[in-house]
Amino acid sequence: MSEDKQRQLEAEVGHPGDLNDELLQRVQDQGITLFSKVESDWLRLMWALDRYRIETVAPRGMGNEKVSEAARIGAVYRMKGNWFAKLVAALLQNRTHQEIAAKGSVQGFSQWHQVDVSWPPRDKDPLVCIETKVTGAPAYGTTPNRGATADFSNRRKEVKFAATDLKLFRRQQDTAIEHWGVWRAAAPPKTYFMWAARLRTGGRSPDNLNTLIHEAQVLVNTYLEGAGILAWRERSDGKGYEVVPPPQTAQVTALDDVLYRVATEIRQLAPEGEIPPPQEPSERTVDMQKLVPDEKEE
Repeated sequence: MSEDKQRQLEAEVGHPGDLNDELLQRVQDQGITLFSKVESDWLRLMWALDRYRIETVAPRGMGNEKVSEAARIGAVYRMKGNWFAKLVAALLQNRTHQEIAAKGSVQGFSQWHQVDVSWPPRDKDPLVCIETKVTGAPAYGTTPNRGATADFSNRRKEVKFAATDLKLFRRQQDTAIEHWGVWRAAAPPKTYFMWAARLRTGGRSPDNLNTLIHEAQVLVNTYLEGAGILAWRERSDGKGYEVVPPPQTAQVTALDDVLYRVATEIRQLAPEGEIPPPQEPSERTVDMQKLVPDEKEE
């Protein structure tokens, strides 16, 4: 790898690790509660990370230097999912003054789940969960670009299964739930979806924001309590990203609306700041201690 190229990229777009640390520090120091207040910071971070990916250059001091440059930048690139989850958790923590967990293992009915954001921060019976996804990526080397909905059928299944399996934790074998819509709306944890997506533009198959909105709405109609989308695309001058706002008629909302709704749920569940204790079933269908918790992303 050319260290000259590494230094050049850092001078042009910054260091992704530093940009992420600075973003989280600003949220903490300034008590920021709105994603819209840091939206430009997030786009700058994504632009920097994507530039390193395009050039197949790992940022200084990040990744395993013993592996190939492509493998190293791949591992660094996957960090963006963790960064997004931790940013959402920090914003929600400022809104509620409650400790919010990011990327923790939680027991479900049949297995452990790696939950992106949850409250209370415990490994069983959380009351509110947020599934987060960051999708879309530019091409690099011989690897083509990835659309915002690439592999989303599998992501959709993961979200549906996790939401249901976590809700079944209290019930175990007592699984007569009667009307699905009534049960899923009442059973904890309340589960939300926050989707950050880079839209592919140009070419034969540009991404359509309405497709993302439809996918998220289907999840809300069938499994989740709410969903929000932040979409962005490359600016026409090729020097950064810009937000693509959803149409006013869209039922899927902005990220700040989801944060507000989740914060309201938490305040109603702990009006005096006292967290309800976990409700554990008297008998377990699966011995969780014999199962390996999901590993966190690199």
